[in-house]
Amino acid sequence: MHPRSAWHEKAEGGSAARDPAFRGLYLSAALAEIPRLLGAVDRNPYRATYGCLDRQYWHYRTSSFPSEMYQEGVLPLALVCATRLPENRWYGNARVRELAVAGIRFAARASHADGSCDDYYPFERALGAAVFSLQATARAYQLLEMDDPDLVAWFRLRADWLIAHEESGRLSNHQALAALGLLRVAQITGSERYRDAAEARTERVLGWQSEEGWFEEYGGADPGYQTVTIDCLAKIRRITADQRLDEPLRRAVDFTRLFLHPDHSYAGEYGSRGTYHFYPHGMELLAAQSGSAADLADGFLKSLRTGTQAHFSDDRMFAHRPANLIEAYLDWSPVRPADPEETEPTRYLRGAGLLVRREGRRHTVISAARGGVFKHFTPGRAPVTDAGLIVQTVDGRVAVSQWHDPARHVDFRPAESKQAPACLSVSGPLDWARFETATPLKQALLHLGMCSVGRFLRTLVRRLLQERLITGRRACPIRLTRAFELLPGPESGDGPSLRVRDTIELTSPKIRVRRMAFGTDHQAAYVAASGVYQPSVLAPWVDLAPYVDELNARRRVTVLREL
Repeated sequence: MHPRSAWHEKAEGGSAARDPAFRGLYLSAALAEIPRLLGAVDRNPYRATYGCLDRQYWHYRTSSFPSEMYQEGVLPLALVCATRLPENRWYGNARVRELAVAGIRFAARASHADGSCDDYYPFERALGAAVFSLQATARAYQLLEMDDPDLVAWFRLRADWLIAHEESGRLSNHQALAALGLLRVAQITGSERYRDAAEARTERVLGWQSEEGWFEEYGGADPGYQTVTIDCLAKIRRITADQRLDEPLRRAVDFTRLFLHPDHSYAGEYGSRGTYHFYPHGMELLAAQSGSAADLADGFLKSLRTGTQAHFSDDRMFAHRPANLIEAYLDWSPVRPADPEETEPTRYLRGAGLLVRREGRRHTVISAARGGVFKHFTPGRAPVTDAGLIVQTVDGRVAVSQWHDPARHVDFRPAESKQAPACLSVSGPLDWARFETATPLKQALLHLGMCSVGRFLRTLVRRLLQERLITGRRACPIRLTRAFELLPGPESGDGPSLRVRDTIELTSPKIRVRRMAFGTDHQAAYVAASGVYQPSVLAPWVDLAPYVDELNARRRVTVLREL
């Protein structure tokens, strides 16, 4: 028996009811995706691909191997088959159960002999796909009350591979998923070895948590992926009753609450990975004890009602969410702490490189770590998103200011009075952007290399690709200095509440600019979960054509905006 934590005791001091009318939005959003899942899975038991959810592989035949990330879709199928839910026409359906089981078995069958699996290229042995699919297939196995020694042997094989292997880069959400998957395997097998391994991965995640509350994602704070990590840790907390998770979860959720916007949208371009992810189940598990978690869950539900949520609608991404939505519905908390969470109106989180102002319906988030990428909300006006400066030079190359770099020169001055508002400035060079896509030759060489010697150099290949597509930077001789003033502004929304002064400098006599803009939704580094639809992405880019000639002639130009 674990003693109750101070967090839980505090929550019992006073609670308030939540609106039950919103709860069903979780379920309706999830059930709307089930037909798509049933269309994605190979339903023909006479084919070797029976149970595969990667339609590019088994149906279109445009991929030469199956990505196991898609097998995450077995969990929502198992949930709707095994759980009596309102408007759930798939409950108890024998064919849906059969397909969920087939999906688990295909995941096992498509794995390598050592238990690993692939995602983007053959013999990748991707830890990300391994942990997403493991926790989903293991949970589906439990929900369907299966008893299959062959699958248990596969779960052990996958868990053993996870214990013995790492991935390059610090991705807290992957490690949290690994911990949850290992814990599920421990429940299925009864093995303390896997329980100990799950605890070790959990401790690693906690060790990667900043004092500000965020979990590291490629060297920075990403509010979107933060919710994935919280979701896993909250599930682990419920399974293990380990109160040591309470304080890290409290700090994590309080940090996350800062990025719920007034229109109920969440996160975005200013995160280290620029994602819009929101996993609500972990918030529901914590909502009775945490006002911040309840605010986040209620905000997400309101976004489902108003359409301001992010839409993860492509074939690869959509399977991430339905199971989590169903779990959030099942564990919806009818109560929350009565007292609102207190927070400073303006906070500069130096470790994350994020400045947050929250004053009533006025909300501004600025990422100094990403060169001044920002979102700005003010009453009665359309939200403003600025993903940074993007420039094309006369030789056709493209450079951006948004690359994540916590080492940028930053100066923050807190507000002293209405006449001396809070100010932040950030400066640094732009970086060349590749926007690289595959070609038949590059794909052929990569696949040939992986099928020959690359399979023995898994980590080296991953590091090289990470450097080329994600973390690698090449400075450009163009410099941007972005200075912000957080103006008081009237509560009515009339008049400016944010002043932005951009100074663009050409630092080489050889560089000349063809065109430039302040983009609203571009992403330079490769991020699987970026580039999804959310209403703010339709905001027009700010074309800087009127400034190009002056910049080329004088080598420096300043653009002033009041928003």
